[in-house]
Amino acid sequence: MKDKSTHTISSFTGYLNKVFRFRHAIQPLRDARHDPEISPQSVFLAVFHSFLFRLPSFQQLQADLAEPSFQRQIGVERAFGDDVLRYSLCGFDLEALQQMLVEVNRRLKRNKAFDENRVQGRIVAALDGIEVLSSYSRCCEFCRQRRVTTNEDGHPVERIQYYHRAVGCQIVSSPVKPLLAVEWLRPGEGEDTAALRLLSQLPALYGSPFFDILLLDSLYAQAPMFKLAEQIGWDLVVTLKQENRDLYQSAMRLFHSRPPDLCFHQQQNGHGTEVQLWETDGLPFTQDDPRPVRVLHSQETVTASHFRHGERIPETTSHQWVWITTLEAPAFAAKTVWQLGHMRWKNENNGWNDLTQNWALKHGFLHACKHRPRALSASGQREPVPNRGLAAVILILCLAFALSSAFSLLHSKIYRLHHPSLIEVARQLHRSLWQMQPPTRAPTTQSGDR
Repeated sequence: MKDKSTHTISSFTGYLNKVFRFRHAIQPLRDARHDPEISPQSVFLAVFHSFLFRLPSFQQLQADLAEPSFQRQIGVERAFGDDVLRYSLCGFDLEALQQMLVEVNRRLKRNKAFDENRVQGRIVAALDGIEVLSSYSRCCEFCRQRRVTTNEDGHPVERIQYYHRAVGCQIVSSPVKPLLAVEWLRPGEGEDTAALRLLSQLPALYGSPFFDILLLDSLYAQAPMFKLAEQIGWDLVVTLKQENRDLYQSAMRLFHSRPPDLCFHQQQNGHGTEVQLWETDGLPFTQDDPRPVRVLHSQETVTASHFRHGERIPETTSHQWVWITTLEAPAFAAKTVWQLGHMRWKNENNGWNDLTQNWALKHGFLHACKHRPRALSASGQREPVPNRGLAAVILILCLAFALSSAFSLLHSKIYRLHHPSLIEVARQLHRSLWQMQPPTRAPTTQSGDR
């Protein structure tokens, strides 16, 4: 008897085709190969399902590609190896993948997937950066470089390390938290430059501001970021950590001279938090950009229980935070801004951290791969195309992350009834692939049977 309390790959595929027109959406995908036997669509589906099933590497994917049921799922008639994956992905069309991600997110918004947990009716996004990979031996034309001192045989040795960093913007206020776009840091530029480039592209990609409030780390507390947000129409909540800034010092002198404006207790996930909260309006952002900003400061005492030597022992820690925001009171009370300030951690826990721990984000797919298609250069010579493999794989990862989350959180009755983990849903989908029966064929008629 078929187990009705498990997810199947056929129900997942049916959901994607019905809601996102997935079969149609993959048709524009292209790569730099000439007349390939394995289509770019099949390569995409192979990598997409690899992330969907939480496979750790292309080697594991290659083993699954030997199975006829997997071949049928991705539309190929034979197995192929990771050399095909590498050759295709290194020359993949990134614009088509980005546009596919945009259409998925726009469909989620049209279907009101972001309406739950809006803050005062506003959709909230967060932006943050991450180091995707690093290596002392392998590098590519897009690598950044830094000097790192290591200890070898008891002696300090300075070595050149090659690495890649990226920034990503993610919806954090809804149950489904898709990444909207990813921008890679170029050699020699800072993370804030890449962040401004990403954010300035979002209205053109999505045709609207798409979200209302943007949460940022202290690195982005800069005048260009505030000017861009004002131009596009976003409100900001920015963590402020630079104690040497005039704004920080002015605010703290003011707050230390008077009692808190609000005191309250917060109980969540077994942690109790006592909060003292101060706020003030109208402080100048900087001398060069004296726009008035609202500043909030919290002092928090967190009590949580931890197991020590087999016993649950309460431990208390103290924290303090400062935020600047363009949100106006009284529409957004101080406690609401405090909640928004802490919501940025969802970008860490449900974004980069989740992708790192559970989705093999830092595996270093196709970094410095030499197996690439060739194309005519400006000089008329056939040369390898620029290596776009790592960026292509990360965009496919973002698509798998968004669509698998939408399937479980928005569509699956099994998930709502039994609450399996998202990793268990991935395992169920993987197992169901091997339970699919091959298509039946009518018996052939022999000439002697007529």
